[in-house]
Amino acid sequence: MRFHLSPGGRRRLVERWKVLWAGLGVAPAAHRPLLEELLVRHTEPQRYYHNLAHLERLFALLEAPPAPIGAPALQQAPHLALAVWFHDAIYDPTREDNELQSALLAQARLEGLGLAGVLIQRVVNLILATANHQTQDPDGALFLDADLSILGSDPQTYQAYTQAIRQEYAWLPKGLYQERRASLLKRFLARERIYQTGAFAPLEEPARENLRRELAQIAL
Repeated sequence: MRFHLSPGGRRRLVERWKVLWAGLGVAPAAHRPLLEELLVRHTEPQRYYHNLAHLERLFALLEAPPAPIGAPALQQAPHLALAVWFHDAIYDPTREDNELQSALLAQARLEGLGLAGVLIQRVVNLILATANHQTQDPDGALFLDADLSILGSDPQTYQAYTQAIRQEYAWLPKGLYQERRASLLKRFLARERIYQTGAFAPLEEPARENLRRELAQIAL
C-alpha cells in the first residue's frame, strides 16, 4: 500500500511553494532547484507513507485542523510551511538519525538562500522535535500534532498506514519489526495526551483505539 497525492495534488504543492517563497522575497530562479530536489527526495522508492501525499495531508490539516481553534495561517507562519517541506527530506528507514539529517539539510539549504537565522533556527527546531514528537512551542505542538494525525484516522486509513510503514521497514524481519512497533505503540499509549493542542484533541480517542487495536493484533 502506497499513499498517493490527490488529483492535482502535485500542482497544488508547487503553487504552495511559490507562494511561500514569494512571501519570503526570494526569486524563483533561486528557490526552484530546491523545490526540484525536495520533489525528487519525496518520491524515492522506499517511501510508501513518508512521501508527497504526507506533505499534502499536513498542509491541509494545518490550514483546517479537526477543531479549528487558534491555528496560525500558513501565510503568516513560514517556519511551519518550511518544516513541512523539510521534516522528512532525509528518510532512510535503516537509519536512526533521519530527523537530525533532515534538520541539517534544511539549515544548509535555507542558509544558502539567505533566509534569516532566527527563521532557520525555528525550522530546525521543529524538525528535530519530530524525533520524539514533544515540544513546549505552541506552533511546534500544532505541527507535531498534524504529523501524528494519521494515528487518529478512520480504521481503514489507519490500517493502510500500518501496511505502508511495514513496507518501508520491509528490510526488518517480522518478529523484530513487531517488537519495535509494539514498543513504539506502548510509548504513545503511555502518554497522558498524544495530541498536545486543542486543535487536534478530537483525534485523541480514535488514535488510542487504533493503537490498542494494532497492539492487540501484534500480540496474536
